[in-house]
Amino acid sequence: MTVQSAVQLPATVTPVTTAETIALTLPFVGQGTARDGNLITGFINYTQGTAGTAVTIRVRAGATVTGTLIGVADVNTLAAAASANIEFGALDLSVFPAGNQYVVTVQATAATGNPVVNDGLAVLDVISPAV
Repeated sequence: MTVQSAVQLPATVTPVTTAETIALTLPFVGQGTARDGNLITGFINYTQGTAGTAVTIRVRAGATVTGTLIGVADVNTLAAAASANIEFGALDLSVFPAGNQYVVTVQATAATGNPVVNDGLAVLDVISPAV
C-alpha cells in the first residue's frame, strides 16, 4: 500500500442541525492504473448539538453528499453537547471510483442545535495489485 493523499481539517465545520455535511475532502487522486482497492481511514473530533443523540459518519466516492456510500454508514451514539474522537474506515473495491476522490460526511441525529466538527484527518491508501 502507498498513501496517495491525506487531509487535515483546516478549520471547524458547523453542520446545520441534522443535515449531512462534508467534513473532509480528500484531494483528487490521479490514479491511472488498475488497483485492488482504496482504504480510507481517519478520525473526526465531534461535539454534538443540542438534543442530539447520535452522529453518523459516512465515506462517499466523489465530491458531494450524494456520492456512492463506501462501506456502511457508521452510527455512533453521542449525547447532546458531548464530544468524542470517532475513528472511521472504509474499503472501496472499485477500480476507478467516481472522480478518483472521496469525502467524509457527518450527520447528527435529533439535534436541534448545530453540532461542530472540531478536528479531523483522513488518509487514502491505494492497495496496489501484487506483482
